[in-house]
Amino acid sequence: MMMKIAYLLVFDGLSDWEPGLAVAEINKSDKYQVKTVGFSKDTIKTMGGISIVPDYTLQEINYDDAAILILPGGQMWEEDPVEDLVPMVQKFLDNKIPVAAICGPTVFLPRHGFTENVKHTSNGKEYLKNLIGKYHGSEFYVNQPSVSDKDKGIITANGIASVEFARDILGELGVYDEETLEAWYGFFKNPWLDDES
Repeated sequence: MMMKIAYLLVFDGLSDWEPGLAVAEINKSDKYQVKTVGFSKDTIKTMGGISIVPDYTLQEINYDDAAILILPGGQMWEEDPVEDLVPMVQKFLDNKIPVAAICGPTVFLPRHGFTENVKHTSNGKEYLKNLIGKYHGSEFYVNQPSVSDKDKGIITANGIASVEFARDILGELGVYDEETLEAWYGFFKNPWLDDES
């Protein structure tokens, strides 16, 4: 069986830790493989100093095999409207392939109209207001760590919600059944609660 691809956008200064749990669990699955996609094939350096050579460029994405697009945070999103990514994200959504964004790219999505009728979250309403002003769809903002609007295929999370972000992605992809997923989430969020010693 052909494995579907979870595409992870990589770029200079990306916040390594934000997609870490999600991509590790996806990659352990026998249904998916994680591939990196960059603006070019040039080596990028993450915020943590890790060098990554992208597997693909934006133009080389195979949408037929794509399972999800994961957009991690980094300063790029706040400093730049990142216009190059608009057609790519639109194509994922047009093909009913989910897009998951944590921290910085939760600015990109409303900035370019992707959250117009979509439940979404970010690093706070004020954070979005300061960076992009009033935007269409602001009434759909939900003050939660991570929000998955399954009907629209968009997952958003704030920058300190990497566990919730991973849970929503793993749930969307069906990597684990519901009971296993909740146990996984509980292990990472409250690992000491099962300790009876």
